[in-house]
Amino acid sequence: MALWRLLGLATFLYLHHTLCALAAVLPYDAVVAPEVFTGWSVRAGVVVLASAVLGILLLAAAQWGGDRTFLAAALAGFAVAVGVAALLARLLRR
Repeated sequence: MALWRLLGLATFLYLHHTLCALAAVLPYDAVVAPEVFTGWSVRAGVVVLASAVLGILLLAAAQWGGDRTFLAAALAGFAVAVGVAALLARLLRR
């Protein structure tokens, strides 16, 4: 699959998800200022752009890694999961 197709699919899936979340929190007969949609769209665009850049950088790094790429990715994911759990535990104790 081409990279642009994958990024396009991920972008549209994320935008669909985030706009459905916006629709879920708004009442059916709500009158919403255009600034709400502008702010929501800007945040979604920043997330999509950051994810695309990070994904491309990680894909490029995977080419340099050789045979140990999956091990490094698994260890990095485990470190992030432990870090998030520690952060949540610390915030809970506050």
